[in-house]
Amino acid sequence: MSINASTLLVVDSDPVLTRALVEELQRVGFAQVLHANAVSSALQQMRQQPVALVLSEQNLSAASGLALFEAMRGEAALAEIPFVLMSSALQRQAVQQAIALGIRDLLVKPFTTERLLARIQRSLQRDELGPEQAAQKSEGRASILVVDDTPDNLQLLAGLFRDQFKVKLAHNGEKAIAICHSNAPPDLILLDVMMPDMDGFEVAWRLRQHHASEHIPIIFVTALSDERSREQGLALGAVDYVCKPIDPALLRIRVRNLMRYVEHRKQLQMDLDQLLELAALRADMLRLISHDLQEPLTECSAALQGLAGDPGLNPTQRQQVQQAAQSSQQMQESIELAAEQLSLESGQRELRLQRIRLNPLLRELIAAIRQRYGDRGVELQLETALGSSAEVLADPGLCHALFYRVLNHAYSACPLGSQLSLVMIDENPVQVKLLPLRPANAKPLAAARALARAQGGEVQQEDAGASWVIRVSLPRA
Repeated sequence: MSINASTLLVVDSDPVLTRALVEELQRVGFAQVLHANAVSSALQQMRQQPVALVLSEQNLSAASGLALFEAMRGEAALAEIPFVLMSSALQRQAVQQAIALGIRDLLVKPFTTERLLARIQRSLQRDELGPEQAAQKSEGRASILVVDDTPDNLQLLAGLFRDQFKVKLAHNGEKAIAICHSNAPPDLILLDVMMPDMDGFEVAWRLRQHHASEHIPIIFVTALSDERSREQGLALGAVDYVCKPIDPALLRIRVRNLMRYVEHRKQLQMDLDQLLELAALRADMLRLISHDLQEPLTECSAALQGLAGDPGLNPTQRQQVQQAAQSSQQMQESIELAAEQLSLESGQRELRLQRIRLNPLLRELIAAIRQRYGDRGVELQLETALGSSAEVLADPGLCHALFYRVLNHAYSACPLGSQLSLVMIDENPVQVKLLPLRPANAKPLAAARALARAQGGEVQQEDAGASWVIRVSLPRA
């Protein structure tokens, strides 16, 4: 979609920052840029006229950007509008919620206009986050902007940090602001207060009114040592206030400590991009499993089952066809299970916890296993004396898949003549023990373990010397 034909909606509770961002987007050529300060007004504007993309701050006055995104996804007419979430700090829980809801782009402040436009353009084109975008190229050393109207002071401060950082110089406020609003802003500003035309306090105030410089750390380095000036500087958002004459060693330590915070913020954007990329890959895998693989496997299984009943087959051919049909069915079951797990991980499926009696469920599954494998000479018994009425709190579909996978693994792995026992223990959590299994046939049960953990339970394999024991635990209802 062309920028010139795009209508954007900016949602932010701060009127000054909103105005600056709207003006910047209009300057670079967007046809129309609307703005709203709350979820309700944003939704109202989107209902009244078409919007190509929403650019929303996470921390709104009465709600959050995620609340707006969730509300949009609840309305069919708004559900497909691209959405970019901005934030200076996202908690892990909020990040997980954003990904589960389907957020395609998270933009950490501060950001340059160039980076903002790249994210907007990608969202308008509905491109996924690629590896080259998720793993941003290293920008080399961090940078410091020194602002002072005295050349000697500029050179003194620059000399303290050139060995560790890139150093940019500005001899007045206007040049400092221009550098901060460029596509290569500094990571930290050392700012004098007493300068002609525009003092350091006004520079700091103006920097805090723009999205590109709103969160750049500022350290005032000034001869003004009175308490009132210090309070004014810190009130403008400075992270430190250093009085001249400076202690070079102490200033270097302060800057180095602050740069750790700066690097953390840079890493945060890279981490978020990688999480979004993984979420997109997971969604692609889910689509592949649910559609591209399921349908041909279902057709293959049906064809093999039909062929198995052909009276023209000799015994060897019939056995081969039955084995192929069985393998096809096993693959189909594995794909269905993988789709369930991906749906849970991506947030597209929620747990539906219910009270489930294990006795009838296990008897049903044992009957299904026997019917599937026929007479293999493996005896599978359910011992109910200690737990015939045991109930668990679990998701019916996942609980069924969990025990079927465990029983199927144990039954198919055991040699002929084996005897398996299921013992239910009605405790909290409820336990189902499957024993014995020979060590040579014990295999990892990673998929079953993931299903159990999703429901608050666990699957363990224990070495009992001459045999193995599989123990499945689920919360007691």
